[in-house]
Amino acid sequence: MTTVDGKKIADGILNKLAERVSKLPKPLKMAAVLIGDDPKSKKFLELKKKAAGSVGIDFNIYEFSADMKTRDLVFEVEKIARNPDCEGVLVELPIPEKIDSVAVLNAVPLKKDVDILSFEAQEKFYSGDFSILPPAVEAVKSIFEYYKIEVKNKKAVVFGQGVLVGKPISFWLEKLGSTVAVIDEFTKNPENYSREADILISGVGKIGLIKEGMVKEGVVVVDFGPDVDFESIGKKSSLITPPIGGVGPIVIAAVLKNLLNIALLK
Repeated sequence: MTTVDGKKIADGILNKLAERVSKLPKPLKMAAVLIGDDPKSKKFLELKKKAAGSVGIDFNIYEFSADMKTRDLVFEVEKIARNPDCEGVLVELPIPEKIDSVAVLNAVPLKKDVDILSFEAQEKFYSGDFSILPPAVEAVKSIFEYYKIEVKNKKAVVFGQGVLVGKPISFWLEKLGSTVAVIDEFTKNPENYSREADILISGVGKIGLIKEGMVKEGVVVVDFGPDVDFESIGKKSSLITPPIGGVGPIVIAAVLKNLLNIALLK
């Protein structure tokens, strides 16, 4: 079993970014929007800010009340995005339920959407344009490239079909030549699919969802959950991400990589 060293992969991405950013004529600036006071979201944004600072990117967090009306938030996001010095904008998820999340995410223009969550950015990605990848997809790609995992002609199973993880990764794997089985809340006997899979990706967010008996020997596991029983499945897998220090640092690095690539495409 090989345990993915997410910090090592992320550091490699960040080191290359720092070198490229240092050669730019002016510093890159990025804006992050936080709606409400979810402690996990705040912590994740602080980690993004720290990583950005380490490579010379200015990272500004704009906080708004969860009681704001959707139209007011859309106005504020559009105003932030209009700043010509700001190269990228992200809206941290989850957005409070009473707010129209689609409207807020669509307020981020295509040319500044580092998370690929606006309608325009998603339309571009799902049309097969992989010039800028959703951060979760970029994280999986980075892991597979680092450990030389081939996806073509492999059987993959993806648990969850959320906009951040499951849906874009399923599409990307299929386009790269994998046979993909999608597991959602309506799937009966998911173990019938997962036991056949060479690659297992999970982004449900339900601890202990995937147990030892649901996978075969030698499976490659990338867990955004943590959904996987790491101890038992780790013994059967050829490669697995740990619950701490796995995909998280790589996703953060991927966001910053997207920022630079978006800036260079302009």
